[in-house]
Parts: sequence; structure tokens; C-alpha cells
Amino acid sequence: MLYTYPNYYNKFSCVADKCEDTCCAGWQILIDDESMKKYKKEHKNDRRIDWENEVFCHQAGKRCAFLNDKNLCDMYTQWGKESLCVTCDRYPRHIEEFENIREYTLSLSCPEVARLVLNFKDKVTFIEKEDDEEEVDEYFDEMMFSLLENARVILYSILQNREWSIQNRTKLILSFAKECQKCIEEFNVFGINDAIIKYESKLKINFSETNNNYYKKTLSKFKRLYELEVLNDLWAEMTDEAAELIYAKGEEKCNELHSKFKHWLDENVPDHNIMWEQILLYFISTYFCGAVYDGNVIGKVETAVTSLVCIYEMLLSRWIKNDCSLTFDDIVFVTYMYSRELEHSDINLDTMEDV
Repeated sequence: MLYTYPNYYNKFSCVADKCEDTCCAGWQILIDDESMKKYKKEHKNDRRIDWENEVFCHQAGKRCAFLNDKNLCDMYTQWGKESLCVTCDRYPRHIEEFENIREYTLSLSCPEVARLVLNFKDKVTFIEKEDDEEEVDEYFDEMMFSLLENARVILYSILQNREWSIQNRTKLILSFAKECQKCIEEFNVFGINDAIIKYESKLKINFSETNNNYYKKTLSKFKRLYELEVLNDLWAEMTDEAAELIYAKGEEKCNELHSKFKHWLDENVPDHNIMWEQILLYFISTYFCGAVYDGNVIGKVETAVTSLVCIYEMLLSRWIKNDCSLTFDDIVFVTYMYSRELEHSDINLDTMEDV
């Protein structure tokens, strides 16, 4: 079995009750079968567990019934770490599983992870470890997965080319994804190799700067937020507020706001392009190779780009609201809140990928 994880992975450490938020509220925590059997045997009279639906009960504010007023887990303190279900024990670590491959990442929905990723200035690389364990899946398409792995390397190379603007990098990864998608839809998967060779050559070219007409490009992506299942009422309020502050006064005003915000970022957050790079690379590294199961290459890349646009627009809204000011904590907050809205719902992930 091959295990991979980003080079910042082991830098993460949970800050527990010192965290500005909690991972034990706002979403339903499913209990795995093995943990459920153990709970039924040892704690069958505990009313904090919904035995019928196999989830933890909620208190006010969608807080897990085991979460106390100090934002610590009573299950952990009363029953011990070994009592935690798979979800609670693993989070914010995330695993994508393929035949003989486990790809580990850290979820951006955790504030401390968002802080780590957004503050990581080096180019992300991936560490590999291997053991003798083997897994056989007769339905797994090894050839397609290999092609997708090679394609993902090209996406990484494009995203980490810091001589290009983020706009040009996103434009190029979308163009590449569309060519790969066309090959899949035309049952010409080997054509992906031709696309890889073609875009390898583009890594050496210089782009002229893209135009600054953001309105139509960003509005179409921002509207995707209104197609998602609402998990957090505060996020829904923030979305409405952003729509009002950025788009309500029309295209000319929107473009003006984007131009001023970009100038402010360049002056006050010199590493902001590296932050956007890390967000894009996070979504690509986590979800792209999942296309081996559904063939939706363009959906995976479009989700990454749309996610960055939505985070960026919400930050612009916050900047406007704060009288043209933005802190690193603001960027962390918006990023992890967006991730919670998208990644804590399979419905929302499917909706975002369905382009």
C-alpha cells in the first residue's frame, strides 16, 4: 500500500478548547458500524446517541450532545480516546482511497488547518510511504487512474508556476481539464497523454496579463453558492451580504471594487497569490483523481476554481464591510467557513461538481 500526504501534514496539531470554533457543531456526525456496536454494548442507555439513525444527538445550535460548555468532548474525557468513532478520531485528517493507494490530506474546514495551509509559503510537495499491505479491486480502472495521476502532475506544475498570475493559472487548468474531459467523453482516454504533452510545453511560455472584467466571470461562479444546501445560517447571511455589496450596483461598480481590492492586496498582503495557489492546490490534490470513479474531470477542476472565486468574493465583501481592511484571521475564517459549507455535505460536493 502506498500512502501519500502533503509536506505540511505533520505540522498540524489540534489546539482543542483554544480553537476559535469547534468541529463538533453544525453538522451531523455519522457513527461507523464498529463504534456503534461498542456503544450498544457498553453505553446502551446513553441518550446522547441517536440509536435509530446511528448519529450523535444535537443540542441547541446543532452542537454535538457530547460537546460541553468548554468546547471539549465529554466522550473523550469520560470514556477515553479509544471510544471515539472513526469520524471524530480522524478529523481533520481526510483520506481518499484507491486500489493500493491512500492519499491523506488535512481538511480546510478546520480553522487550525486553514491557518496552516494559508500561511504555508513553500511549494507543496507530497511525501510517500509504502508497506506490504495489498488491496485488490477487480473493478478499479488502473489505467485511467495512472492517466489522472499524470494529469494531476501537470495541474500542480501550472498552479505552482509563480511567474504567472492566478488568473492565468486558473484559465490554463480549466483549459487543460476541458481537453481531458473531451477525451473521456469521446472514449479516447489515451488522448489524455497528448493533452499532457501539449500542456507540458505551455509551462515554458509567457502569458500576457488577462483583462480585469471580473463581473460575468465571477458572478456565474458566485451564484453557485445559492444552489448549495444551507448548513450554516451565518454563511447564508454572509452570502446575501456579499451579493448586495459586490453585485447589486452593477458591472461597472463591481469591476471597480475588484480593481481596488486587488491593489489593496498587493500593497498589504504581498503573499496573497500564494494563498490562492494553496487553496486551488488543496482542492485539486484532494478530489481530482476521484474522477477515476465518475469520469468528471472538468467538474473537479471547476469546483477548485469556483471555490477560490467564492472565497475571494466573500473576502472582498468582508473588506468592503470593514472599511477597506482585512486581517489574516479574516482570510482564515472565510476559508474554513466555505470549506464547511461545501465539504461537510456530499450533496453540496455533488452539486458543485455537476457542471
